[in-house]
Amino acid sequence: MSEVRAISIDNAVGLKLFGTLHVPAVRRPDLPAVVLLSPGVKMRVGPGRLYVPLTEMLVAEGYLVLRFDFFGLGDSEGDLDETMLADVYNNIEVGRYVDDTLCALKWLRQHHGCSRFVLGGLCGGAITALLAAERDASIEGLLSIGMTVTLASNAAAPGKFLTDSELEWRRRLYLKKMLQTKYWLRFLTFRSEYGVIWHAMKRAIFKPAVKPATAAPGAPVEQRGNANPLFPRAFLAFLGRGGKALMLFSEKDRLLSEYQEKFVTPYAQTIEPHLPQLHQHVVPNANHVLSLREWQQELVDVSRRWLSDQYRALTNERA
Repeated sequence: MSEVRAISIDNAVGLKLFGTLHVPAVRRPDLPAVVLLSPGVKMRVGPGRLYVPLTEMLVAEGYLVLRFDFFGLGDSEGDLDETMLADVYNNIEVGRYVDDTLCALKWLRQHHGCSRFVLGGLCGGAITALLAAERDASIEGLLSIGMTVTLASNAAAPGKFLTDSELEWRRRLYLKKMLQTKYWLRFLTFRSEYGVIWHAMKRAIFKPAVKPATAAPGAPVEQRGNANPLFPRAFLAFLGRGGKALMLFSEKDRLLSEYQEKFVTPYAQTIEPHLPQLHQHVVPNANHVLSLREWQQELVDVSRRWLSDQYRALTNERA
């Protein structure tokens, strides 16, 4: 029978991080430990208990699983100094919780003999996992759910940084709304997102500029808008040392088009040799937090298949 233990970890500045360790009834020694990282300002169960069915699947498959709260969140010690939520997100996106993550891996090494890891998480948990992988080569896999490739500090001007796909969708939506009186009332009473409307509708007036050609392999790519400058370096370094990733996105989430337009397209030639290391899956109709049971079940099923493919092949290679 599997075991669930309450644990605490001291982080780099002495704050206690509280978490939950799941020990399978039969732990397979050929499998890495899995650490699920908290998304945004949520605690270790994830929004809508998203991490619970995922953990249950992992434990049933023989993985040791750790979920814990970062400092200042959930049950863990510490405080957050920001007054604006966007600033909290921004600091997470540039690595606020990487040290906490590396302390958790050190704890697993010392107390459970773990030497290999798969890190997973939603949104902020996903980017934290990637930035930690850049610093720790024992992280060999990423179970990425809704990876964010942008910085939240520009959230005050959202229209400026919407992707082409989002702008086209919004343009069609606004054209439909022009036929409805209630939306004109909202527009005339200063309750609309005027910047977003302008950036979307100007596409119907002005021809979009032609995008520059894709950079050659290895060449630096100019970072524009609110793209996270830490993301390409970390991701390409991870792929360069053989890391493998499941990139799971929700169809109704803007993060999918941001990932495509702000990373995959400009770095297409650089990524091409590493495509066998990446598996992308889009959950149809799902929102950012996969709030419906069927969306969560698809996450679980896709994750199970991806892990099975990676570690069945790995076991055969070692045999």
